[in-house]
Amino acid sequence: MDPDIRRTPRLGPLARERFKQAGMLASLTLVMAAGLVDPAVAAVQSMQVHVAVAKGDHCGVPGRRAADDRGDIHGNGGGKDQCKGATGATGPTGPPGATGATGATGPEGPQGVTGATGPEGPQGVTGATGPEGPQGVTGATGPEGPQGVTGATGPEGPQGVTGATGPEGPQGVTGATGATGAPGETGATGATGATGATGATGATGATGSTGATGPCADIDSIAPSSSGQFSAVISGGQTFVGSQALTPSVGDYQWVNLSDADNPGYPASACAVGVTAQGNDLRVQLLTTGGLVYQTHCNVAGTSLTCTEAWTQQTTPSTTLSNRKRK
Repeated sequence: MDPDIRRTPRLGPLARERFKQAGMLASLTLVMAAGLVDPAVAAVQSMQVHVAVAKGDHCGVPGRRAADDRGDIHGNGGGKDQCKGATGATGPTGPPGATGATGATGPEGPQGVTGATGPEGPQGVTGATGPEGPQGVTGATGPEGPQGVTGATGPEGPQGVTGATGPEGPQGVTGATGATGAPGETGATGATGATGATGATGATGATGSTGATGPCADIDSIAPSSSGQFSAVISGGQTFVGSQALTPSVGDYQWVNLSDADNPGYPASACAVGVTAQGNDLRVQLLTTGGLVYQTHCNVAGTSLTCTEAWTQQTTPSTTLSNRKRK
């Protein structure tokens, strides 16, 4: 097949012009529908198209359809517009068309880049304090914290009031006998006295029988204050303790028998007595004919005595004490 035949347009100039006019009409219709061109302007343009269609062939000869316009199958004369006139003057611009309807909103654009942080604004005025909220529920007790550091020792407090004297402790064990001290220096020999005349030797008298042991009698007293005193007495084989007021005047003794059942364990061979007092405590000591020591206790309330405790044997002094030499 000849390449020229393939390149030959199948439509002549007139057909092409009609297609152009049809395209213009379609464009004007769309523009009017969108409201971009005034209807009057569109009507003028439409009339121009219709006039062009009514003229006949593309050269302005009514009814003539030249064979050269259609073109032959060989392309001789086909597609060549040999009767085109000069371009006419541009017509006046038509009035602006009515504003078309707002189109549908396009899709949202992508997120723009975040701008730089602006400078911090000035401090606002502090608002009024709001009302206090309700008391919240007490939370669970937290775990016990670690032991804190021991604080510095505080200053020593003032001297407290002296407490009452405690009861006398038990008799301590007798200590070992100390070593005998060195003999003292021998004194100067005194002058020899004159020898007296020898008297006549008297006749030896007969040895008398040993008499019965007489009853023991003893007394001891102590005055712990100027307002009164206490005394202990052995008399008639019994022991008594008494209190006596000394102010405002000397009063009578108030005696308590320490030999009856209120004071069990009383030694019948008591022969010497002693008394001590300190605070609310009074003690009476006895020495028996056999060298034993006993003691009992009484409570003191003013000049009143309460004695209900038993006699208890105390540690007996060692006989070696009598051999000690005083310096």
